[in-house]
Amino acid sequence: MSDIHLGFQKHESLQKIEQQVFEKALDECISRQVDFILIPGDLFHVNIPEMRVQKFAFAKFRQVYDAGIPVYVVYGSHDFSPVSNSVIDLLAEVGYIIKVTRATSNEDDTITLDFIIDEKTGAKIAGLSGLKVGKDREWYEKLDRSGFEAESGFKIFLFHGGIADMKTDSGMDGDHMPLSLLPKGFSYYAGGHMHKFNHQKFSEYPHVVYPGTLFAGYHADLEENAKGQQRGFVIVEFEDMVKSVEFIPIGNVQYEVIEVDANNRKADSVNLELEQRSKEIDPADKVVIIKVQGELTSGKTADVDVSAVRERLSSLGSLIVNISKNRLTSKEYAITEAKGNDKDEIETNVFKENIGQLRFDHKELLGEKGVELAKRLLRELGQPQLVNEKKNEYIPRVRGSALSILGLEDDS
Repeated sequence: MSDIHLGFQKHESLQKIEQQVFEKALDECISRQVDFILIPGDLFHVNIPEMRVQKFAFAKFRQVYDAGIPVYVVYGSHDFSPVSNSVIDLLAEVGYIIKVTRATSNEDDTITLDFIIDEKTGAKIAGLSGLKVGKDREWYEKLDRSGFEAESGFKIFLFHGGIADMKTDSGMDGDHMPLSLLPKGFSYYAGGHMHKFNHQKFSEYPHVVYPGTLFAGYHADLEENAKGQQRGFVIVEFEDMVKSVEFIPIGNVQYEVIEVDANNRKADSVNLELEQRSKEIDPADKVVIIKVQGELTSGKTADVDVSAVRERLSSLGSLIVNISKNRLTSKEYAITEAKGNDKDEIETNVFKENIGQLRFDHKELLGEKGVELAKRLLRELGQPQLVNEKKNEYIPRVRGSALSILGLEDDS
């Protein structure tokens, strides 16, 4: 199983589903008395998730450990830590999981990987962790493959990264490396990072398998779930070679989807359709996904107001209302792109290019003063949450500072 992304969900209802799905998967492994479990990355959404996630993970992996099932893991791009500063390392320290990557740097700038031998089956397991922004490609290019590829026995390779030869319409962005970068001569390749189940066979790579995410690691995954995408893990049967690869679906929750095409329409028309469509569904105990896209003929994208629809659906018992307006634009307020030599210059140029479209009575919001005001506001809204600062302290602090920049009083 892979790309579990424990800790991704911030809404309480989805947190419960995220954990329930993971529990179901591990309970199924325990009931089947599997020999071992492979997790090729993104077990967690960040390297050190909040304490509730850590407590849950430790309790569940303790059950797996007590059942006598080893769990072999590599870092993913989300839970990676170059200095082993991750909750994965805590789990490994107490013996609940086993980190697979055993790499040695050689004097000739190559990297040697050692195998871990599973005591029960004799399977030889090796792997490389996934790095951010495709930097793991450098590891593969430095890999000393001679004896590694020639090693006899049933061999499994864990990796985390997209393979260009297997890319689907999963919507996963980023760099995808060629299949040829993976070492040859392995019986099974356990992959992570691509969020849909994908099992393919190649001449020198007999079984390359992505189990996909168990539930969701991105908001787009919820939309895929709503459209019928199955989620789960795979059970692999082998002796001296792979005999079968079976996808085991794990159910999560019920969904409702409302998609509205706003192309060549006014905001009022879109709002009316949203209201009507929301009355046609039963949202109780479901995840409701609202997707609005297209180009409005006039007005601002903010004029498409989904707050009333969200409140109504929530009052009728929806678990969460997930709204996507990132593909909604307006002919009247189209954002013009701008270039620059650095982040600050790009921001300045974007504001300069676009502020002329605005019409305000307050002249201080326009021209050079408006650009400087916008930059100050952007910096303030981008302030991170301080260490040990609670959310109910962080939001008023940033809001108060932003209103102060605008010369307004905080009446909240």
